[in-house]
Amino acid sequence: MNEEQFRRQVRQLAQMRGWTLAYHTHNSRRSDAGWPDEVYGHPTAGRTIFIELKTDTGRIRPEQKLWLRHLSDCGFEVALWRPRDLALIVATLSPGGPRATLPETL
Repeated sequence: MNEEQFRRQVRQLAQMRGWTLAYHTHNSRRSDAGWPDEVYGHPTAGRTIFIELKTDTGRIRPEQKLWLRHLSDCGFEVALWRPRDLALIVATLSPGGPRATLPETL
């Protein structure tokens, strides 16, 4: 599964669970380096998640780490998800699910 296929799968899961707001940077060449791939909002649950998506073997760039850590340090829900994280993704996208957190190895 490539990153775009994975992004579409995650977005579909989010929509099925009531995440009504979604943002995706369509042309990252014209955006600040490292900004997360997706931002989802669930107004009813009062949640916003910033998400970086990678394939199971994809590497995260230093600029991406910087943004993810910054957003997390500011108290936002932040996730780095890969296809192997599907069970965690499904649970986190449930309105009453656990908050998204970064892996300790980031």
